[in-house]
Amino acid sequence: MDFEQLRAFYTLAQTKNFTKAAEMLHLVQSTVTMRIKQLEEKVGKPLFIRDKRSVEITQAGLTLLPYAERILKLSHEALSEVASLQPYEDYLSIGSLNAIWTSTLEPILKEYHYRYPQIAISTKTGHSSDVIQYLLDNVIQIGIVYVPPSLPNFEVIPTWDDEIVLVCCPHSSFAQSTHVDSRELRNLPLLYMNWGPPFNEWIRQTLPRNYVPKLTVDKAELAIDLIKEGLGVSLLTRSAVKSELAAGTLKELPITGNKPPKRSAYIVLPKDKKNKPSVEKWLSLMSELGYSTT
Repeated sequence: MDFEQLRAFYTLAQTKNFTKAAEMLHLVQSTVTMRIKQLEEKVGKPLFIRDKRSVEITQAGLTLLPYAERILKLSHEALSEVASLQPYEDYLSIGSLNAIWTSTLEPILKEYHYRYPQIAISTKTGHSSDVIQYLLDNVIQIGIVYVPPSLPNFEVIPTWDDEIVLVCCPHSSFAQSTHVDSRELRNLPLLYMNWGPPFNEWIRQTLPRNYVPKLTVDKAELAIDLIKEGLGVSLLTRSAVKSELAAGTLKELPITGNKPPKRSAYIVLPKDKKNKPSVEKWLSLMSELGYSTT
């Protein structure tokens, strides 16, 4: 498909007005009309319903829209990626979750940056599903996720296991406890973080079926701040609370009975990118720092 036709289609879908679309694209209106008509001829279906007052996108247009958006986004990122190489010898793009960046990958990234100044680096952050999509779209060369995909032509490497621990404010009444039985979690003010399928299964086995957390959060940093303010306790990965436990601003409450499963992290990368020098250097550095890369 022609990029200019897709750009005209995407802009018209956003504005629903030929005049506004032409202004945004710095084109005359007849050119926008021609490009939409040419694209409709290629797909074999009308993409818009036009009348004197409005422009409405058709079902065929709605189907095409997310693909057009991704194609245009990828073309922009590809040009930016190539431009970013100058004056560098190579580049590396890595995607992961916010929690993994802050708890584990940040020091690795810093060391890589200092050790290989001739390699340009970019990072992407999102949920595991976002990171996998970045890999499929060739936006990144390495993804590090908690939920491993099952994809052809991709290598999935278990790299580390992270404990899930119960933590509280050291000045709270809970801090006096030497341990907490897993069956007693239902009686605690739990700030709930969803740590994925194995953890969810453990929660279902541990808490009553009708249990509803008082407060659910989706960022470990937010949970940590709320715990410090005395709002409750939370089940967080040890890597996420390592510095707070060492500093004494959080306290671990050992769990007895049915303990939570460990949280596994995985390196995901295209098989044809594993021998790329910048990728090899990243994997070698992770191995040097004690993480599994094979």
